Amino acid sequence: MISGARHFSALAARLRWDPDAIDLAADVDSWRALEPGLRRRLTVLLVGFCVAEHHVADELGPFAAAARDPDMAAAFAAQRADERGHARLFDRVAALILGAPGQDARSRRQFVRALAPAAVLDLFERRLPQAASALAADPSRLVEGVSLYHLILEGVVLSAGQRALLAELGDGLLPHVRQGVELVERDERWHVGFGLRCMLDLRPEPATVESLVRQGEHAIDAWGAVVPADIRSRMLAQHRRRLAAVGLLPAVDDHVAAGGAG
Repeated sequence: MISGARHFSALAARLRWDPDAIDLAADVDSWRALEPGLRRRLTVLLVGFCVAEHHVADELGPFAAAARDPDMAAAFAAQRADERGHARLFDRVAALILGAPGQDARSRRQFVRALAPAAVLDLFERRLPQAASALAADPSRLVEGVSLYHLILEGVVLSAGQRALLAELGDGLLPHVRQGVELVERDERWHVGFGLRCMLDLRPEPATVESLVRQGEHAIDAWGAVVPADIRSRMLAQHRRRLAAVGLLPAVDDHVAAGGAG
């Protein structure tokens, strides 16, 4: 059984970390020495996270305002604090590792978004702001917002990107970048768990659950070829397992789920 919303706020407080404490400058020389193909793949993933983390931090405000109780609102607020830290980390990656020009995060985003996959831009610059605006106008649409934000963007798209980044960095390359990605992934696990808790409380209609499955199947390809097929398959299977774990889908056979995700 997934814990209540108060558990997630307490967990966030225990896990809090400082994005400025990670010595990314120590990875600069290693970055320049990477094989060009690997550097290109990592660039696509890292700029995607630069864009994504800025927008998830920026668009979370209406969720706390629409929360059904103070504990849920506090968990949304704790998540937003995490997301701001993630945005800070990836802005530092843009400046120090990718060499993005500009004196502030806003100007550096103009550089990184030009390198990001179009599908990632669409999800985080169009669909997420639209969902947040709709929620701000109508708090009863919280289930739709959580479905997109927590279960699709975080649970599928960002989870797949994190897995791909950690796989590429698995041989001791860029250890400080890897440390930051591992910390972000740790936070995202509770964010997705909190989203599932919200879904249990909000009791989505069957049509919403069906849409979640279809959206996951579409969104898993947002990164293109920089996320390998085996990671896409595993992440989509995990998406289905999560929905099944809270009773929103029938129990899923892992081999069937993985086989249908390629």
